[in-house]
Amino acid sequence: MALTSVKVMAGDAETNRWSFDITPYLWVARIAAETSLPDTPPSTPSGVDRFDTRISAGAMLAAQARYKSVGLAVDFAWLRLGTEALNPGPAFSAVDLKSDFIHTTAALTYRLPLRGKFHADLLAGARLWNVNEEITFAGGALPGFKASGDKTWVDPVIGAELRYDLSERWSLVTKGTVGGFGVSSKIAWEVFSGVDYRFTDWCSGILGYRYLHEEYDREDFKFNLDTNGFLLGVGFHF
Repeated sequence: MALTSVKVMAGDAETNRWSFDITPYLWVARIAAETSLPDTPPSTPSGVDRFDTRISAGAMLAAQARYKSVGLAVDFAWLRLGTEALNPGPAFSAVDLKSDFIHTTAALTYRLPLRGKFHADLLAGARLWNVNEEITFAGGALPGFKASGDKTWVDPVIGAELRYDLSERWSLVTKGTVGGFGVSSKIAWEVFSGVDYRFTDWCSGILGYRYLHEEYDREDFKFNLDTNGFLLGVGFHF
């Protein structure tokens, strides 16, 4: 989800020039994921059922270029999860799963010709997902081995961003998208709501809450994701 901060100027000044926004952000999220594991030998014991999952790395960035009322918005997020079996059993001394989730959204945006404190942007584009997993069984009673798998798909996505200016510096922001529609995913949607504060003409901060849902089940690969939490970003505007 691309999060942008746009300064509102009198008259038509805002729509008569190029503008660029770059917003690195941190999403402190709770993750609930159900996914198909990489193929393992049929003889692998199935007694491992308790896992501890942690976020081990991540990178997130939103950017937008706008000319007059039309723009191009991009949002990139990469998250790496490390999962460790709490009770691997006698067959293996340890079972570790490394999962990389990448989702990138690119969309054309259009700002509706509204006046006053209320602003609205429509968007339409696509979201790319890549899920890569590697599971490692450390040797115990049985020899150790590794297995890996990955899946990539693209969803169409549409949405809108609404902004209300409380003052010259403070704004309320709500943004939502929906996609999938059975093209790749069954359904995919997300929503963000928060506040934006303008420190200077070229720097602002945004704080809010974001929820993302994805349902994909195709070609023997299943990926159901629900992740939500607070988001903090710093925007740079040119």
